[in-house]
Amino acid sequence: MEEKKKSQAHIFITVLTALICVTCSVAYIVFRTMSNKNYEQKWKDYDECGI
Repeated sequence: MEEKKKSQAHIFITVLTALICVTCSVAYIVFRTMSNKNYEQKWKDYDECGI
């Protein structure tokens, strides 16, 4: 019985860790996409004038 609890706890921790990694990865991708979009928007006018 005690071994079953340890096994369930191990599975829970593994799944939780995987979910945290996926969430952090998605958050990073969204952040970088928004950052790049803002950067391009900022410098768009300067690209048109040839500087």
